Amino acid sequence: MIFRLLIPFIFFISLIIPACGRKAPPTLKAYQKPQPPSGLTIVHREEKMLISWSYPGNLRSSLKGFQVMRAEGQGFERLGFVGNEANSFTDERFSPDTPYQYKVIAQNLKDILSDGSNIVTVTPKRVPPPPDDVQVSLANDAVQLSWQASGEGVCYHVYRTTEKGRYRDVPLHKDPVCGTSFSDMAVFYDKPVYYTVRAFYNTPLLDEGYPSAEIEVSPSLFVPSAPAELRVVRAQGKIVLMWRESPEPWVKGYRVYRKKEREKEFTLLGEAKMPTFTDTGKVGKKVRYMVRALGPSQESEPSVTEVP
Repeated sequence: MIFRLLIPFIFFISLIIPACGRKAPPTLKAYQKPQPPSGLTIVHREEKMLISWSYPGNLRSSLKGFQVMRAEGQGFERLGFVGNEANSFTDERFSPDTPYQYKVIAQNLKDILSDGSNIVTVTPKRVPPPPDDVQVSLANDAVQLSWQASGEGVCYHVYRTTEKGRYRDVPLHKDPVCGTSFSDMAVFYDKPVYYTVRAFYNTPLLDEGYPSAEIEVSPSLFVPSAPAELRVVRAQGKIVLMWRESPEPWVKGYRVYRKKEREKEFTLLGEAKMPTFTDTGKVGKKVRYMVRALGPSQESEPSVTEVP
């Protein structure tokens, strides 16, 4: 009796066990044509064609990668293949003054290809030479850069970094600089900053050339001007010093020094944030004062006055 009851159960188990190790059949979605890449753009920098595109992040896991295609004359040929996380490709095998067409195709895990992205047609020019004789000067609230022109019809990109020799691909400014000077209003006072300038043609392809020599702007260059119109007033046994505020916005304060009649050297009395200082010490009849503006790393030239 018990054996008869077990027969249906054993038969049911025998049906389940093989099914557990069997892979689920592939879905039709895996065989669908993937979505094509979009937003294909190309920039010609130095001797490289920088190709970039967009693709939805939530669809990348179903891709094997991207085929980068190029046509020179009739018919596209595969230029290269990159993985599914890539957004760019670099073409280093092209000739100036030759027209090319580019597109990118997505390839899924079943090797099914998408339609092509938008097609970009370009004719790279020979890149202009880098700007020469780049000079830097400091204004009260900006770093001023100037350079020699790289030729006619040329504009410029200015790049800045705090890591020597390492620059992002994006310049400081949104609009092209088509003159030979630039003012950077974002001034760094506490660490070295580096600049380089590239010449380019103001076309969709840009045809951007090699960088200029790197220019360093060190905090040691930010030397304030000497405090002006230093004057003193004796009042109720005190000596009050006043001067005109320094024009540089990066002045951190002022240092006040004093030298009595028989002393050989000035002695630091203290620092002031505002352009005034009161000396309450006994100084005698004849005393000299010196005031220096304090920059990020250096003091200004002194302003000196004598109290008879």
